[in-house]
Amino acid sequence: MLKTTPESGSAKADERSGFLLYNRRPALSEEILESLNEAETITGINISELRMRMIGLGIGAFNIKGSLNDLETCAADMKTIGFDTAVVAKDFIKKGKLPSPARQLNLTDSTMTFFDANENTLFEIKKETDLLIIITDLSGKVVRQMMTAMAYTGNAINKRFEENLKKISISKPAAIFYALNSDTQSGVYVDSEIFAYMGLNDKLTYSKGSNFRVMINEAMTLCKTSTTEENFGISLLPGANPEWSKGKSSVEKELGRYARYILTAVERKLLPFEPESPDPSKNGNSSSTENTTEVNHMGMQSSKGLQPPPDMNYSKITSLFQTSLPELIVGLIVLVSPFSFFMSGIQSISAHHVFWKAATGSAIVLAGFLMFCYSLLLLYYRRMVENTPTSKVRSLSMGMVELSGRAKLYYDLRASATKTPCVYYRCRYYKYQRTSDSSHWRLTRSVASGKIPFYIQDDTGQVLIKPKGAVFNIPMVTQSFQGSYIPTLSLQLHDPNTKVVEELVPERARLYVLGSAHIEKHGKKTREIIIDKLRMLKQSPKTMSEYDVNGDGNIDGDEWEAARNDAERMVYAESLANGPGESETVVIEKPRFGMLPFIIADSEKNLIRKLMFRTWIFLVGGLITIGFSTNFFYN
Repeated sequence: MLKTTPESGSAKADERSGFLLYNRRPALSEEILESLNEAETITGINISELRMRMIGLGIGAFNIKGSLNDLETCAADMKTIGFDTAVVAKDFIKKGKLPSPARQLNLTDSTMTFFDANENTLFEIKKETDLLIIITDLSGKVVRQMMTAMAYTGNAINKRFEENLKKISISKPAAIFYALNSDTQSGVYVDSEIFAYMGLNDKLTYSKGSNFRVMINEAMTLCKTSTTEENFGISLLPGANPEWSKGKSSVEKELGRYARYILTAVERKLLPFEPESPDPSKNGNSSSTENTTEVNHMGMQSSKGLQPPPDMNYSKITSLFQTSLPELIVGLIVLVSPFSFFMSGIQSISAHHVFWKAATGSAIVLAGFLMFCYSLLLLYYRRMVENTPTSKVRSLSMGMVELSGRAKLYYDLRASATKTPCVYYRCRYYKYQRTSDSSHWRLTRSVASGKIPFYIQDDTGQVLIKPKGAVFNIPMVTQSFQGSYIPTLSLQLHDPNTKVVEELVPERARLYVLGSAHIEKHGKKTREIIIDKLRMLKQSPKTMSEYDVNGDGNIDGDEWEAARNDAERMVYAESLANGPGESETVVIEKPRFGMLPFIIADSEKNLIRKLMFRTWIFLVGGLITIGFSTNFFYN
């Protein structure tokens, strides 16, 4: 077989770059989810991005910086935590070409032979052949249908090979055959548009699509073993992403590179792949993959039963004041300073140059003072993060608390473009504009979820987070789509001059929260229930007459007090029988008093590092600014 990676234990280091191949999964088991933390350390890829990229169909590829030897070490480490991966060199993929095209075949009881236009033998399938078959639709029509279904349902749909073969065969089918057990890698390419099926003999039909299916099925029957693959255009691999609008020659070029990926995956035992099944009764043989599997495309449980999120649209000014007021003030002052310098140097207003110079100096002094004070505030925040112990949900106390866990949906929130379940998203739409002088991407629309309540869940329970007013220090997962058909995208971009950039914090992302915990009460208080009872009593003359002891037709003070006592006893009796009418929920939100922080980040370690960096920036910047302003006033 073709060598795709350096030999294990090779004395000579291979400094070429490459990709780390892995199997995408229809769903992520709990074991896989728990291993993502270690996978993040090994690969250097954010855990949220790992979770998103591992969900789907077919083979995926991580583009990790480093030599092939470094990637082999990474692959070995990934295997120890339950991820089978394979390394492939970039130049091996880049040089990938389709095998020789066949024009006809000859089918016998024991062999299937493919010939070129001059009737020279190109490829032969026999009983001892280990066969790899890659099928695709060169028009892209079937791929679009599958992706539309994924986008519409929000699910990764893994259908049986027979169903996909039938859909592909009625369009513009093509197939690549490889003999995996040959000494030198051999194969043949069949394009049904220029292929003659006359050699099928008595199995020949009048339909090109039927003949294509017969050829595939007969090949699978004749060979010793067969591995099939039909995810070209769905498995988005570097250098092998077809753009169907560019024509067949461009698609075939991408298909040749895609075949190299699949050959490597088969060689390194990544294919055939059977995802983990939650049903222990399944024996793990190939028949278990024949059932159609539909799961959420992020591999999470369905969010059915959750309420849709409320409208949380805030103005940009409001959001700035909620999250970065000190930086906003400093920014405004810094912007005013150059303007003041400019105004003080204009001779035409020399009568007021003293005023403008004083304004400039004052602005610089104020900016330096605010920067210095803000650095002290950041230092105070960092100390609080370091000194506050991390609590478990079950044992958290009221007041300032620090929690670490996974995000869980409180509302059925989904990103606007890909419909990915998340706790926060921001999506920007761009249009490419060309002018006589330049060309650039222009922002046409921007939407965001707002800071919607969500849960933080650890191994002891979950608690509600109300993030309004919180500072987000979370590296969000970014997805960018431009002018092509994207799986799970709720809208399709057929215009190459259109681009969507989506940023989100997905469900089950690991988060760190520092905020104020307090009890939030729901329902009516006992006093309010008693008042409602008395109000209903007044509206019922028959019941009121029962408290008219002296029969004068009026309820005096003593009689009304008796009615009130009865209403209270009735409410307390109902409370004892049914439980209190007022429920309590622990929530974490922005502290109500003082300069206490409310921060949501990815981890405590990263937050401390960011706070330290910003502390030094504002401290040094403030001291330099104060020194400059002092010298300015002195001169």
